[in-house]
Amino acid sequence: MADYRGLGFDPAPGSAGAVAAASARCAVEVPVPGVPVGWEGAAAEGLRTRLEAVVSELTAVRRAMRAASEVLDAWATTLLGNQRRAEDLDRRAVALRRDLSDAADEVDRAGALAAFTPAHAEVHADAVARHDRVARQLDDVLEEARLLARDHHAEARRVAERLRSEEPSTALADALADFSALTAELASVLLGPPARAAGRGAADAFAAGLG
Repeated sequence: MADYRGLGFDPAPGSAGAVAAASARCAVEVPVPGVPVGWEGAAAEGLRTRLEAVVSELTAVRRAMRAASEVLDAWATTLLGNQRRAEDLDRRAVALRRDLSDAADEVDRAGALAAFTPAHAEVHADAVARHDRVARQLDDVLEEARLLARDHHAEARRVAERLRSEEPSTALADALADFSALTAELASVLLGPPARAAGRGAADAFAAGLG
Protein backbone atom coordinates (compact mmCIF):
# COMPACT_ATOMS: atom_id res chain seq x y z
CA MET A 1 0.00 0.00 0.00
CA ALA A 2 1.30 3.43 -0.95
CA ASP A 3 2.21 5.86 1.82
CA TYR A 4 0.51 9.11 0.83
CA ARG A 5 2.55 11.45 3.01
CA GLY A 6 1.80 14.48 0.89
CA LEU A 7 -1.96 14.01 0.63
CA GLY A 8 -2.53 12.55 4.07
CA PHE A 9 -5.03 9.98 2.76
CA ASP A 10 -5.38 7.31 0.07
CA PRO A 11 -7.64 8.59 -2.73
CA ALA A 12 -7.74 5.26 -4.61
CA PRO A 13 -7.64 2.27 -2.24
CA GLY A 14 -7.55 -1.20 -3.72
CA SER A 15 -5.42 -4.03 -5.01
CA ALA A 16 -5.41 -4.81 -8.72
CA GLY A 17 -3.98 -8.23 -7.86
CA ALA A 18 -6.97 -9.02 -5.65
CA VAL A 19 -9.35 -7.87 -8.37
CA ALA A 20 -7.56 -10.05 -10.92
CA ALA A 21 -7.83 -13.04 -8.57
CA ALA A 22 -11.56 -12.44 -8.22
CA SER A 23 -11.89 -12.17 -12.00
CA ALA A 24 -10.04 -15.46 -12.42
CA ARG A 25 -12.49 -17.09 -10.01
CA CYS A 26 -15.37 -15.95 -12.17
CA ALA A 27 -13.70 -17.24 -15.34
CA VAL A 28 -13.44 -20.85 -14.08
CA GLU A 29 -15.35 -23.29 -16.27
CA VAL A 30 -17.64 -25.80 -14.56
CA PRO A 31 -17.67 -29.11 -16.46
CA VAL A 32 -20.82 -31.19 -16.73
CA PRO A 33 -20.36 -34.97 -16.87
CA GLY A 34 -22.13 -37.02 -19.51
CA VAL A 35 -24.02 -40.28 -19.32
CA PRO A 36 -21.47 -43.11 -19.01
CA VAL A 37 -20.77 -44.89 -22.28
CA GLY A 38 -22.77 -48.10 -22.58
CA TRP A 39 -25.38 -47.16 -20.00
CA GLU A 40 -28.85 -47.61 -21.47
CA GLY A 41 -32.38 -47.84 -20.18
CA ALA A 42 -34.86 -45.63 -18.35
CA ALA A 43 -32.37 -44.53 -15.70
CA ALA A 44 -29.86 -43.47 -18.34
CA GLU A 45 -32.53 -41.52 -20.22
CA GLY A 46 -33.60 -39.84 -16.99
CA LEU A 47 -30.03 -38.82 -16.26
CA ARG A 48 -29.59 -37.60 -19.84
CA THR A 49 -32.71 -35.44 -19.54
CA ARG A 50 -31.52 -34.00 -16.23
CA LEU A 51 -28.08 -33.26 -17.62
CA GLU A 52 -29.62 -31.36 -20.51
CA ALA A 53 -31.45 -29.18 -17.99
CA VAL A 54 -28.22 -28.69 -16.04
CA VAL A 55 -26.39 -27.64 -19.21
CA SER A 56 -29.11 -25.06 -19.87
CA GLU A 57 -28.77 -23.69 -16.34
CA LEU A 58 -25.01 -23.78 -16.54
CA THR A 59 -25.03 -21.75 -19.75
CA ALA A 60 -26.76 -18.90 -17.91
CA VAL A 61 -24.35 -19.21 -15.01
CA ARG A 62 -21.32 -19.19 -17.30
CA ARG A 63 -22.65 -16.13 -19.11
CA ALA A 64 -23.12 -14.28 -15.82
CA MET A 65 -19.68 -15.31 -14.58
CA ARG A 66 -17.99 -14.16 -17.79
CA ALA A 67 -19.82 -10.84 -17.54
CA ALA A 68 -18.69 -10.46 -13.92
CA SER A 69 -15.11 -11.26 -14.96
CA GLU A 70 -15.25 -8.53 -17.61
CA VAL A 71 -16.57 -6.03 -15.05
CA LEU A 72 -13.73 -6.90 -12.68
CA ASP A 73 -11.11 -6.64 -15.43
CA ALA A 74 -12.40 -3.17 -16.32
CA TRP A 75 -12.33 -2.18 -12.65
CA ALA A 76 -8.72 -3.37 -12.34
CA THR A 77 -7.77 -1.08 -15.24
CA THR A 78 -9.62 1.86 -13.67
CA LEU A 79 -8.06 1.10 -10.31
CA LEU A 80 -4.52 1.14 -11.70
CA GLY A 81 -5.18 4.42 -13.51
CA ASN A 82 -6.59 6.05 -10.39
CA GLN A 83 -3.65 4.85 -8.32
CA ARG A 84 -1.13 6.25 -10.80
CA ARG A 85 -2.94 9.58 -10.65
CA ALA A 86 -3.01 9.46 -6.84
CA GLU A 87 0.71 8.78 -6.70
CA ASP A 88 1.38 11.74 -9.03
CA LEU A 89 -0.75 14.01 -6.86
CA ASP A 90 1.06 12.79 -3.77
CA ARG A 91 4.46 13.56 -5.29
CA ARG A 92 3.26 17.06 -6.10
CA ALA A 93 1.86 17.49 -2.59
CA VAL A 94 5.12 16.35 -0.99
CA ALA A 95 7.09 18.88 -3.03
CA LEU A 96 4.62 21.67 -2.27
CA ARG A 97 4.65 20.93 1.46
CA ARG A 98 8.43 21.18 1.35
CA ASP A 99 8.21 24.49 -0.54
CA LEU A 100 5.58 25.73 1.90
CA SER A 101 7.84 24.98 4.84
CA ASP A 102 10.70 26.84 3.18
CA ALA A 103 8.39 29.75 2.39
CA ALA A 104 7.20 29.91 6.00
CA ASP A 105 10.82 30.07 7.18
CA GLU A 106 11.50 32.86 4.71
CA VAL A 107 8.46 34.80 5.96
CA ASP A 108 9.77 34.50 9.52
CA ARG A 109 13.26 35.64 8.56
CA ALA A 110 12.04 38.53 6.44
CA GLY A 111 9.57 39.55 9.14
CA ALA A 112 12.30 39.66 11.76
CA LEU A 113 14.48 41.83 9.53
CA ALA A 114 11.57 44.12 8.62
CA ALA A 115 10.92 44.77 12.30
CA PHE A 116 14.37 46.35 12.59
CA THR A 117 14.96 47.55 9.04
CA PRO A 118 11.99 49.15 7.28
CA ALA A 119 13.75 48.61 3.95
CA HIS A 120 13.06 44.87 4.33
CA ALA A 121 9.31 45.40 4.42
CA GLU A 122 9.05 44.76 0.69
CA VAL A 123 11.12 41.59 1.04
CA HIS A 124 8.75 40.44 3.75
CA ALA A 125 5.71 41.21 1.58
CA ASP A 126 7.21 39.20 -1.28
CA ALA A 127 7.88 36.29 1.08
CA VAL A 128 4.28 36.36 2.32
CA ALA A 129 2.99 36.45 -1.25
CA ARG A 130 5.13 33.45 -2.19
CA HIS A 131 3.94 31.55 0.88
CA ASP A 132 0.31 32.25 0.04
CA ARG A 133 0.85 31.22 -3.59
CA VAL A 134 2.37 27.86 -2.59
CA ALA A 135 -0.41 27.32 -0.05
CA ARG A 136 -3.02 27.82 -2.77
CA GLN A 137 -1.21 25.40 -5.05
CA LEU A 138 -1.21 22.79 -2.29
CA ASP A 139 -4.91 23.37 -1.66
CA ASP A 140 -5.58 22.83 -5.38
CA VAL A 141 -3.70 19.50 -5.34
CA LEU A 142 -5.55 18.35 -2.21
CA GLU A 143 -8.88 19.29 -3.77
CA GLU A 144 -7.98 17.33 -6.90
CA ALA A 145 -7.17 14.33 -4.70
CA ARG A 146 -10.51 14.66 -2.90
CA LEU A 147 -12.34 14.72 -6.24
CA LEU A 148 -10.38 11.64 -7.32
CA ALA A 149 -11.41 9.85 -4.11
CA ARG A 150 -15.04 10.80 -4.69
CA ASP A 151 -14.99 9.49 -8.26
CA HIS A 152 -13.07 6.36 -7.23
CA HIS A 153 -15.59 5.43 -4.55
CA ALA A 154 -18.54 6.21 -6.85
CA GLU A 155 -17.12 3.93 -9.53
CA ALA A 156 -16.52 1.20 -6.93
CA ARG A 157 -20.18 1.37 -5.97
CA ARG A 158 -21.18 1.14 -9.63
CA VAL A 159 -18.97 -1.93 -10.03
CA ALA A 160 -20.63 -3.54 -7.02
CA GLU A 161 -24.08 -2.88 -8.45
CA ARG A 162 -23.10 -4.28 -11.86
CA LEU A 163 -21.76 -7.42 -10.21
CA ARG A 164 -24.97 -7.81 -8.26
CA SER A 165 -26.95 -7.55 -11.48
CA GLU A 166 -24.86 -10.30 -13.08
CA GLU A 167 -25.47 -12.84 -10.30
CA PRO A 168 -27.44 -15.76 -11.79
CA SER A 169 -30.63 -16.71 -9.96
CA THR A 170 -30.64 -20.45 -10.65
CA ALA A 171 -30.51 -23.49 -8.45
CA LEU A 172 -27.18 -24.44 -9.97
CA ALA A 173 -25.72 -21.06 -9.03
CA ASP A 174 -26.28 -21.85 -5.36
CA ALA A 175 -23.79 -24.68 -5.69
CA LEU A 176 -21.09 -22.36 -7.02
CA ALA A 177 -19.94 -21.21 -3.62
CA ASP A 178 -17.05 -19.03 -4.73
CA PHE A 179 -19.07 -17.07 -7.27
CA SER A 180 -22.09 -16.76 -5.01
CA ALA A 181 -19.96 -15.49 -2.12
CA LEU A 182 -18.10 -13.11 -4.39
CA THR A 183 -21.17 -11.43 -5.86
CA ALA A 184 -22.96 -11.31 -2.51
CA GLU A 185 -20.05 -9.69 -0.67
CA LEU A 186 -18.51 -7.38 -3.27
CA ALA A 187 -20.72 -4.41 -2.43
CA SER A 188 -19.46 -4.39 1.14
CA VAL A 189 -15.81 -5.22 0.50
CA LEU A 190 -15.27 -2.72 -2.33
CA LEU A 191 -15.18 0.19 0.10
CA GLY A 192 -15.12 -1.37 3.54
CA PRO A 193 -12.43 -2.99 5.69
CA PRO A 194 -11.62 -6.68 5.21
CA ALA A 195 -13.54 -9.13 7.31
CA ARG A 196 -10.29 -10.85 8.29
CA ALA A 197 -6.61 -10.55 7.50
CA ALA A 198 -6.40 -13.90 5.75
CA GLY A 199 -9.17 -15.91 4.16
CA ARG A 200 -9.93 -18.25 1.34
CA GLY A 201 -11.76 -17.68 -1.88
CA ALA A 202 -12.03 -14.73 -4.22
CA ALA A 203 -14.25 -12.64 -1.96
CA ASP A 204 -11.82 -12.92 0.96
CA ALA A 205 -8.85 -12.03 -1.21
CA PHE A 206 -10.77 -9.13 -2.71
CA ALA A 207 -11.80 -7.85 0.72
CA ALA A 208 -8.23 -8.05 2.00
CA GLY A 209 -6.92 -6.23 -1.05
CA LEU A 210 -9.49 -3.44 -1.01
CA GLY A 211 -9.60 -2.80 2.73
